[in-house]
Amino acid sequence: MLFVGLMGMLAVGATAFYGFDALVADPDGEGADAVPQPGQAPETGAPTHLDISALDEGGSAITEGTDGVDTLSGSEGLDQINGYGGGDHIDGFEGRDDLHGEAGQDTLIGSEGEDTLHGGDGDDVLSGGADDDTLFGGNQDDVLDGDHGDDSLVGSDGNDTLSGGAGDDALHGELGHDNLAGGPGQDTLFGSNGNDILNGADDQDADYLNGGAGEDTIAAGAGDVVNTGDGADTVTLNARLANDHQPLITDFSADEDGLAVIFDDFADPDPDVTIEEDPVSANRMSVLINGNAVASLDRSPGLTLDHITLIPQSSL
Repeated sequence: MLFVGLMGMLAVGATAFYGFDALVADPDGEGADAVPQPGQAPETGAPTHLDISALDEGGSAITEGTDGVDTLSGSEGLDQINGYGGGDHIDGFEGRDDLHGEAGQDTLIGSEGEDTLHGGDGDDVLSGGADDDTLFGGNQDDVLDGDHGDDSLVGSDGNDTLSGGAGDDALHGELGHDNLAGGPGQDTLFGSNGNDILNGADDQDADYLNGGAGEDTIAAGAGDVVNTGDGADTVTLNARLANDHQPLITDFSADEDGLAVIFDDFADPDPDVTIEEDPVSANRMSVLINGNAVASLDRSPGLTLDHITLIPQSSL
């Protein structure tokens, strides 16, 4: 279905292209534009609105935007949609889609199907939707949300915010100071470079959290395995998880890392903190609050009470 653009009637050209329909937004009302060569963006145009959801049900299409602000929607088939320049809004609709925002502050929505989203340059917002999606933020500061399904999120450059949503997700912050939250499911979080925030305490599933290089803050939840990585890192624990699948920290460094334990100061304003050898596993230490273990630490010589900071729940 075609919509009227801001600068005239939108025309749509369709040609055979490697088994796909090739569609180019045309805001000038002078007929269908030629499909650009690979790597070549269409002419700069006024904002356009192109919806091919009813054009080819179950088929496939390649859709090209302009250097302006475009609103592009896919079909029920396999779509490739390129927004090019401008702040574009792209919705893949149903089917397995490949969405590219390119330059500008874009919003990409995978909707249903196993989709691949590329933000490109600019501060972009990407949402995978249902099923198992792959999201690449690109340059600048991006927001990536896997939504449902077992998703893979890569922030790339910039200070990115990654949220896995429901499902067993893999989150990679890469460059920049990133904020990663796994959500429900057994997730894998890699901060990589930068001073990152990793949150595995937002559910009761066992996650793997790796801070990578930089001074990271890692919130560990029930059953999580934490690798702090290089740099002076802080692992945040919660006393409410005591003796209930407490997290395991595999590489705590007494030279630079620290522990922060959140406790219920209304129930006990002055809890007793102790460090003991693990009665089951050799070379493993346990941190206890009022006799209840809140974390286990592998190979942590030099760990003392000075490494532990208590944080009252009422202060948060």
